[in-house]
Amino acid sequence: MNNQTIIEANNLSFKINGNKLFHNLSFSLNDGEALHISGENGSGKSTLIRIILGITKQTKGNLENHFSKDIAYLGHKNAIKDYLTLEDNLLLMGLQDHKGLKKFLEILNLNKYRDVVVANLSFGQQKKLALLRIFLNNSDLIVLDEPFVGLDTETQKILSQFLNNELDKNKSIIYTSHIPCEIESKILEIR
Repeated sequence: MNNQTIIEANNLSFKINGNKLFHNLSFSLNDGEALHISGENGSGKSTLIRIILGITKQTKGNLENHFSKDIAYLGHKNAIKDYLTLEDNLLLMGLQDHKGLKKFLEILNLNKYRDVVVANLSFGQQKKLALLRIFLNNSDLIVLDEPFVGLDTETQKILSQFLNNELDKNKSIIYTSHIPCEIESKILEIR
């Protein structure tokens, strides 16, 4: 396969209130590659993701994005409506008629909770609901901020295996994680 560069960053820096969050970060990501952004709490991992997505502007440096399709993104907040049922959330996410939905509801053990108000689900079950956006994505780039937090060991394995399969389909992945996972990745350490 012809691996094209989809993101190239040169000397990215970001300041908040005059203080450097990170300085002179350079990296690139090609089709079919994963980038694991790591670092201590408060080092700027989520900010870097927002810069990559075009939500936040870097203070200095150059970032070139060359993605051609939609991005599948899940931040560290689940972005679900906890006052609605699981089924209502699927409707809001536009996933209710997705051909793969039934399969992933079974894999994630969510089928029996379709009529349950999301606020009554555990944090891990809520995270699984939010992850359906990723499991049912149709994009070239998947961006995840701490996707393994709140998941049991079995679901962490399911997510890792799914992401590795996406890499095999020549999709690219950017993620932050403090939890060890089995994804072959480039590592960008923010200090």
